[in-house]
Amino acid sequence: MFNRQRIQQGSGYLSDESKMTGKAGNVIAPYDESELRDALRYCNNKGIRLTISGMRTGLCGGSVPQGGDILSMEHMEGPIGIGRDDDGFYIRVLPCTTVRQVNDILRRKDFAGLEDLTPGAVEALSSETVHFYPVDPTELDGSIGGNIATNASGPRTLKYGPTRDWVRGIRVVLPEAGYLDITRGEYKADGRRMSFPAGRNYYSFGLPEYDYNTAVKNATGPLISEGMDLIDLFIGSEGMFGIITWAELRIIPWHPTVSNLVFFDDDASALAAIRAIRDDDVVDPEFLEYMDGRSLDLIRGVMRDDPALIRVPMLPEDAGAAVFMDLMIDDDVKGRYGRLSEILEMHGTCLDRSWCGHEMSDRERIRQLRHCIPKTVFEYVASLKGEMPDIHKMGTDMSVPDSAAEEMMSYYAEELDAAGLEYVVFGHLGNNHPHVEIILHSMDDFARAKEVYSKFAVKAVELGGSPSAEHGIGKIKRDYMELMYGKDGVEALRKVKAVLDPNGILNIGNILEVSE
Repeated sequence: MFNRQRIQQGSGYLSDESKMTGKAGNVIAPYDESELRDALRYCNNKGIRLTISGMRTGLCGGSVPQGGDILSMEHMEGPIGIGRDDDGFYIRVLPCTTVRQVNDILRRKDFAGLEDLTPGAVEALSSETVHFYPVDPTELDGSIGGNIATNASGPRTLKYGPTRDWVRGIRVVLPEAGYLDITRGEYKADGRRMSFPAGRNYYSFGLPEYDYNTAVKNATGPLISEGMDLIDLFIGSEGMFGIITWAELRIIPWHPTVSNLVFFDDDASALAAIRAIRDDDVVDPEFLEYMDGRSLDLIRGVMRDDPALIRVPMLPEDAGAAVFMDLMIDDDVKGRYGRLSEILEMHGTCLDRSWCGHEMSDRERIRQLRHCIPKTVFEYVASLKGEMPDIHKMGTDMSVPDSAAEEMMSYYAEELDAAGLEYVVFGHLGNNHPHVEIILHSMDDFARAKEVYSKFAVKAVELGGSPSAEHGIGKIKRDYMELMYGKDGVEALRKVKAVLDPNGILNIGNILEVSE
């Protein structure tokens, strides 16, 4: 059995961090897979559409319902077990477990009560060095299930890659309530034909003809390619094919790092330094985060209004840009800093113009300072909802190849300045993936921002990039699927959904436009 409750107006279930809002009749919040499967059978038989909801930290409206009911995974959280194979250790978790929870459990070696997925795995990991899950999707309190659904990534993608690279296995429950356990490498497409059993059913269908762009940071739908692995059909599919009820994540030995925030005279110097550091094998940063001059001014304003919000000194007045990076502390740490010092001096700054810290508390304060930028923008957009209920945040999430990075950065500035829009630029420049957050003041700004955003998406794809590098597509960026894959590619994905979800109940409106 399962519990189905009416949604109250203004409920938190009706929005996510994009500040988009929706509507739904009821919420179903199962406590285990049995309840979830009962709910799916009921809704599938009744034709009730379901929007899957987790921590609602998404930025594209993926968990925002557009009618029907909400299936909240909030009670299905926590670790299940530890396993070990030829590639190392892995941890199995329920879908609403967060990245922060996973790494806290691994850091404390809090393995009491966890299942040995392979004999002796828990005891072996307890005696090993501390391990960690290296994917950092920026929002550490987002759910693992949501991260897999969007192939989430973040700053550490520069060194470790996106979520997909660390998913060993998943269990997926399909809309007809059959389930399938998938270990990477277990099911492969025969060319462009995918076939597999699930419960009492057997599924077989053709795959789209397009090939997913792996040359850049990319979260535009599922990875499609000839001979592809079945697990990759569900990673990045944003819940339109099935529901993940547990996941196995690969983990690796932890290493200490030191956080560094380096200040520059201007944006051009910071961007040039980022390119030099990124291409240097000695420095080898964990990530490279950029903050332009406008971002620093935004932070200064926040700190003046509430000095206790971020427990760091006021930013230097002569700082016109900044770069945030973590460096590994190991036998080569002196060499890393020696080379970093040389690069910084070539670009008009030095280590004396930086903050650094290796204690967890110091590193967290620098991280909070960087995250103050999007947080402030999100809160500002939320404050506009009373007078402008249809408004939502307008921030880019696009990536391009190295060869096109400078052209894309110039294009952002030219178009925004021509449109008379206020903005800040920050984020993952190590992957040529800045976030350009447009500061909206009116619905007129919102309309112009949407026009400019569409131009950005076209330009990114023309340059060989992606219109969604890490946040997924959801409902807000759905139009960019056709831009990326063409009408035939989108139609082929729709046919795959029709096979796996014949009654069309799961996450309607995510990635694909589906008629009422």
